[in-house]
Amino acid sequence: MQEDASPWDAVALEAEEDNSTIRTGKWRNVAYNWLAHYAEYKAQHLILQAIETQVRLKSGARILDVGCGPGKWMNLFAERGFATTGIDSSPWMIRLAKKATRKNARKLTFAVANIAKLESPSDFYDMVNCVTVLQHILDDENWKSAVHEMVRVAKPFGYILIFEAAPSFVFKRRTRHLRFRTMKEYIREFDKAGACLVYWRATDLSFPVTYLGLRKYAASFSKKVYYFTGEMPLLSPNLLSFMTRIAVILAKPMDYRLAETPLSFLSVGKLLLFRKVGS
Repeated sequence: MQEDASPWDAVALEAEEDNSTIRTGKWRNVAYNWLAHYAEYKAQHLILQAIETQVRLKSGARILDVGCGPGKWMNLFAERGFATTGIDSSPWMIRLAKKATRKNARKLTFAVANIAKLESPSDFYDMVNCVTVLQHILDDENWKSAVHEMVRVAKPFGYILIFEAAPSFVFKRRTRHLRFRTMKEYIREFDKAGACLVYWRATDLSFPVTYLGLRKYAASFSKKVYYFTGEMPLLSPNLLSFMTRIAVILAKPMDYRLAETPLSFLSVGKLLLFRKVGS
């Protein structure tokens, strides 16, 4: 969910085309990029763990999924009995999400919306979920507005869960698509908006491994995969799948165990859970 929706419309269209190619084309889906596979597994595990151990939502709780993208989180929440609203600045992402969540349609609602100017009523949601969205808001004023809007629509004592690039210190403020803000900046702005940090954890201490050792294989976090065509694939599907599983096994201890040590401050990514103060 960003200021300019057009790049994310393009991402949605590309994802739709990739899925079509996988189903109908001669190119063969052999094995996921190991990093994309692991990143997806890790985000899902850490977020659900935080909800189950820290938030403890009851069945029927209302969740706002900010920047819902293709609907992955919405499906997970609906399957756990939560009434979920998904918003995104991209109409094409909303279209993709509706297609991907048909089996849970009764528990879901959608809207094209700007996170910095939400139309939702105040004090309405039990939890606001925001995964890798705020880091793409390049303008500081829009970022601050987004933080305050998420807190506004949460119920008193409700939660705002974010999973973002929030390093302990910043060497480079921005890239073409990312704006890096420190964890302290997030805590300070949420505090101004009326929410305090109640839980956090590091999320990517394996980053040096993925960056230095497997950089050439980690070009995309989308559903782009290794494709091989012709009669003689470079590697067999079984071997690639085996290599993916091994890589995940090797990366997990670094992320999960070291994230609970003082080295957690080295992590670029953070899961931050805020709780809105009571009225």
